[in-house]
Amino acid sequence: MSVQMNVIGEKIVENRIKISALALEYRMEDNPEIVEKIKSRKLRSLTEQEAEEFGSTFVKYLGEAVYGEEQLYFDLITEWSRKAGEIAVREGIPLEESLDGLRFFRKAILTIIKQEAEKSSLAVEGVIDAISIIDPLIDRCIYCYSHVYIEEHQEEMTKAYANIQELLMPIVPITNGIAVLPIIGQMNEERSQYILEKTLEESKRHQLSHLIIDLSGIAIIDTMVAHNLNSIFNALQLLGVQPILTGMRAELTQTVVSLGINFKDIATFRSLQMALESIGFIQNTTYSR
Repeated sequence: MSVQMNVIGEKIVENRIKISALALEYRMEDNPEIVEKIKSRKLRSLTEQEAEEFGSTFVKYLGEAVYGEEQLYFDLITEWSRKAGEIAVREGIPLEESLDGLRFFRKAILTIIKQEAEKSSLAVEGVIDAISIIDPLIDRCIYCYSHVYIEEHQEEMTKAYANIQELLMPIVPITNGIAVLPIIGQMNEERSQYILEKTLEESKRHQLSHLIIDLSGIAIIDTMVAHNLNSIFNALQLLGVQPILTGMRAELTQTVVSLGINFKDIATFRSLQMALESIGFIQNTTYSR
């Protein structure tokens, strides 16, 4: 490691507070409104002093990386960036706001390097070598920081998807031991697995003896859908629940026949009313076995 690299790295560490202030100054010149918004924001996770120290730690790592062990500072920047991302997510800070700020940190660091290069007459090679270490670490920060937001978004999407599935697949208890499951929309592997798991869970919870599965809300039945339905039927029977099928429209029935699919072991009725009557459920809500 050259003496020049040590000089540059040490100068960055020494001026880490100045670099943070300079980055904010550059950002103020670029977009004063966003800076005022940042200054007025009250953080719940950190005090103002802790936030300043946290930001200066990032610059410190970048400076030390110039003359330190490459893998060590790669790991430190990764850890710092993930923590920064987690704080930002908790505080509700927009991703674009944070990422936009990093370009001003980059500019501020380059300003300090340029000043030191001119002051100490550093060779161009040493400056380029230092920048070639710092730049990839800033890029690593952007990647890890953004990934936290992506993970949070994926988690929210998963929760939202589960909520939608709950709405599309309500198991409605009719009376003791009897419930109806209307299946609406398209079936795929993921949704079929969800329906299977939820159906078994709710059947146990409600201690069902019969579950009427209504297919009138399904637009298309293909081989995959039929296979998945059979899996649900078999699982219910193993649990001691008798599945009953309703809502098989003419076009669905024709498709099932043309595909060679056989639901012969499953009681099938044209309507929900007929299915309920078949198991003793009548209009006065009495239920006989």
